[in-house]
Amino acid sequence: MQKRLVVIGGGASGFFCAVNARRLNPGLEVIIVEKTSKILSKVRISGGGRCNLTHQHSEIYLMSKKYPRGTNLVKKTFHNFFTTDTIEWFGSRGVAVKAESDGRMFPVTDSSETIIDCLVREMNMQGVKLWYNKDVRQITKEGPQWKLSFPDESLLADYVCIACGGFPKASSFGWLTALGHSIEPPVPSLFTFNMPGNAITSLMGVSVEAAQVKIAGTKLQETGPLLITHWGMSGPAVLRLSAWGARLLAEKEYRFTALVNWLPDTPEPVLREKVQGFRETNAAARVNGRNNLGLPQRLWEYLTQQAGASNSRWRPVGLGLMGLQD
Repeated sequence: MQKRLVVIGGGASGFFCAVNARRLNPGLEVIIVEKTSKILSKVRISGGGRCNLTHQHSEIYLMSKKYPRGTNLVKKTFHNFFTTDTIEWFGSRGVAVKAESDGRMFPVTDSSETIIDCLVREMNMQGVKLWYNKDVRQITKEGPQWKLSFPDESLLADYVCIACGGFPKASSFGWLTALGHSIEPPVPSLFTFNMPGNAITSLMGVSVEAAQVKIAGTKLQETGPLLITHWGMSGPAVLRLSAWGARLLAEKEYRFTALVNWLPDTPEPVLREKVQGFRETNAAARVNGRNNLGLPQRLWEYLTQQAGASNSRWRPVGLGLMGLQD
């Protein structure tokens, strides 16, 4: 008698589990049940629509340290399937990937549709079935099998894989706690910073390749690309910071001060020298004109305005503008 695996969740993990389970066990019936009418939704928007597929790290130890919680768990998992395996898996299916300066890897097409097409194509090729609009309300034991109950029907399975992602409230996991599972109260992670009313939002669209973001009064800090949006701040630096500080920021009820170092790779003595040199050769120029620090012009104009020197000229201002006076 044919065995049946039901995978709950039509996202990246659900698809990957389903197609590989069927590929490695051709005699197994595999069904993906998705709660909504859409599949792979987060894949589609990942990486700004490009799909941040994996990371360039080739050392398991180093990669496991990048996970805010569960380092030991992911380390064991990586010994079975690592980033190099992900690259090889997609590569063998015609999806070439590339690495960016910060290690993030994307399909060379720069389109998440490339990844979606690959997973859907693999699903069809392996004969995996897909059921839409199936909201699992309960899972109960029925002899040697599991019974999955939906609002309109039920389904028996020999194996069940839960790949439905997170829910904003622990109460949403009631059907899992009923099976005896313990649930860690969920909190948001990998989120952007909402800064209503902050003047920085006037710089919407400005980005910096390497900025250091710190949470005042904590040890939390991250360095990486930073993007200013119409609601606040986003980009890899902010997303990583929110991941590492997920629990702490929740405890603070998301009320905190973010400090940004726009030039973290420039030591203070070098910065002093650059500013002094620029001042000497551009004494008559306005401070809010061009800068020699590599900062986006709109950001530079904003910083000079915040410092109260946007209409000043370099000679009477000097190093005090940059907060570098002795």
